[in-house]
Amino acid sequence: MDSKILEFATLLRKAGVNISHTEVADCLQALALVGVDKENFYNTLACTLVKDQSHFRVFDKLFYYYFDPEFTGHRSEALKRWPDLIWPETTAGSCSGTDQIPGTEQGRSTGFGQGQGLATAAVDNFVQVIKTGNPEEIAQMVKKGVESLGRIREDDLKDMKEAVRQVKVFLEWNMGVYQLEKDACNVDEVVWLTWQERLEQMEELLYRELEKAVIKELGQEALETILVRENLNELDFYRLSASQVKEIKKKIGKFAHKLATRLSFRQKRSKHGTIDLPKTIRKSMATGGVPIKPAFRDRYPTRPEIVVLCDISGSVKVFSEFMLQLVYSIQNRFINVQSFVFVDTPDQVTDYFKNREIEDGIKNIYNKAKFSKTAFSDYGQMFIDFCDQYFDVLNKKTTLLIIGDARNNYHKEHYDYFQKMCREVKKVIWLNPEPVQNWDQEDSIMSGYGLFCDQVFECRNLEQLEKVVKKII
Repeated sequence: MDSKILEFATLLRKAGVNISHTEVADCLQALALVGVDKENFYNTLACTLVKDQSHFRVFDKLFYYYFDPEFTGHRSEALKRWPDLIWPETTAGSCSGTDQIPGTEQGRSTGFGQGQGLATAAVDNFVQVIKTGNPEEIAQMVKKGVESLGRIREDDLKDMKEAVRQVKVFLEWNMGVYQLEKDACNVDEVVWLTWQERLEQMEELLYRELEKAVIKELGQEALETILVRENLNELDFYRLSASQVKEIKKKIGKFAHKLATRLSFRQKRSKHGTIDLPKTIRKSMATGGVPIKPAFRDRYPTRPEIVVLCDISGSVKVFSEFMLQLVYSIQNRFINVQSFVFVDTPDQVTDYFKNREIEDGIKNIYNKAKFSKTAFSDYGQMFIDFCDQYFDVLNKKTTLLIIGDARNNYHKEHYDYFQKMCREVKKVIWLNPEPVQNWDQEDSIMSGYGLFCDQVFECRNLEQLEKVVKKII
């Protein structure tokens, strides 16, 4: 048993959960007291190994796989007898996907029928399952969808989103969602929100069942690969699932609060500078009133003025929303933060965040801000428009922070306007969410703009984002 718990902790570390040797020892001691009862065993591992609420998702996933008798026939007999903890065992239900699997002669769905309305029975079944919300029927439908893939291949592990897409084609997912949206006009908002929640749960279950099939077919290496992808600190932003995006937003909110608090209260004792007379007199009491060692006034770090230019075109949308959340969380702690968004022209959005929740602020940006003329990124034209409309917000105390991938869609670069902006400010920092090896490829002109920046950072995951922001602020 001890070796299995140690292996379990090692796998959690690969998923980004920090676990010390002391915590593993505490876990083993606690298990010796509570035994291997299903509920006590789960709670003991959770209490001793998980310190962050955001880690429970990956903990539950690994617990579900690692102690499932279907995958762990060599493990202890006590663990084999446990039923599934996360999802109920599926039983024969009254609904399923299409009986005829498109592309079965190749062992894989081809995409036939997606959005075409050719499988009316499958669409009706899908809609009925979501409306009734029966967990067994949902699980049965998902299981049959995964089985429609036929033999699991290594490609399914490499590109799980594509495998999920093929399952959705088989289940007529898109047509089912379309029918639910039509039916939503005849129900109240609570019912519609319930349907949406069930769709999210069903998609989560679909990923879970697909991962389960991949691990069963490909073994331990597949499990480790899946767990590495759960490490939110190192996972590229563009690879995040909807549930992972929610977890990242929580982490960014905590990080921003910690950073802002540190900036507000941190102070540093000076060894030179302006003498603090009252402190010097108090210190002289120890030497008979002779001020042998003067005391200096404490230095407080200046809080920077920041102007943020954030690209919100489709290629960097998720990353930009994370950065807007970060700016929103700390902007009240600074002397001055002014935020701008753009696709091919800039618009100031600072006021959209004032006295509003972050979700409402971002929603208003997309609904009301005027940041696009053509729907294609054009950094050169954006710099021209910024100089014409907002150049007065720049000064020698300002840090100009630009967030974007520098993909200009082959438009004219207008380096002269960008250089003009850079000369006006204290510092220019560019955050690019693309891997460095993709810079200057195709329509990227990162090196051209980078010549005028003080610092340019690759910033494509949470770990890099935290390091960069600490350096900036």
